Amino acid sequence: MNPGGFSAYLIEDEPLCRADFRQILRAFPEVRLLGEADNLSFARNFLANHAVDLLFLDLSVGRENGLDLVEELPQPPMVIALTAHPQHAARGFALNLVDYVLKPVEETRLRAALEKAHQRQALAQLDPGRISFIAELDGQKVTFKLPEILGAESMGNYVLLHTTRGKAVKRATFKKVRQKLPSSLFLETARGRMVARRIIRGWQRDPSGKLLLNLASGSPIQVSQTRIPRVLKTLEAAEAS
Repeated sequence: MNPGGFSAYLIEDEPLCRADFRQILRAFPEVRLLGEADNLSFARNFLANHAVDLLFLDLSVGRENGLDLVEELPQPPMVIALTAHPQHAARGFALNLVDYVLKPVEETRLRAALEKAHQRQALAQLDPGRISFIAELDGQKVTFKLPEILGAESMGNYVLLHTTRGKAVKRATFKKVRQKLPSSLFLETARGRMVARRIIRGWQRDPSGKLLLNLASGSPIQVSQTRIPRVLKTLEAAEAS
């Protein structure tokens, strides 16, 4: 893995789309494109012999579905899907894709997707044994590593942890849990509630002006009024970076 940058590979069966994408990538010097393929067979051979940080993946490659390739890889890299048809989103989120970018790809949208990849890269570079939580899941004590934590909510003398394995309960104050969640990777959206930045897919205002965050893992969540300025500043800085 290249700290602060990415080695990448492009899978796209349309020559013009590949050329356009290469042109857009010139705006992102941190991305080093190692190669490209117009079919999954060629891509399989390349990825079997080369490690990359990031895969730009067209979901419709000829008559094949690009997600089939992701499922085959024993240790898939981070994946940003490129597609004209977002109907595969549910399957993609199950495979933990970084983001979906609709074609034709726009520079601003790709920038936002790469910011999510940077967040995931930062998470992966943390010592997985350094930050962990012991909480109760289905009546059993379970140890959760930081990459498994999607969010946290205060419940009086307990904290509800949203994890990749389900909801777990930890006997602790929210303050103690919050101190272990890096601010570079988590946003405090309300008093006693935090969410992992990597699962935020966008934001919107409802008719009453309330700020809602769209999450990959479920229904939108509301940002408290007092935290709207800070949350918007963080999200807008991520889009502009």
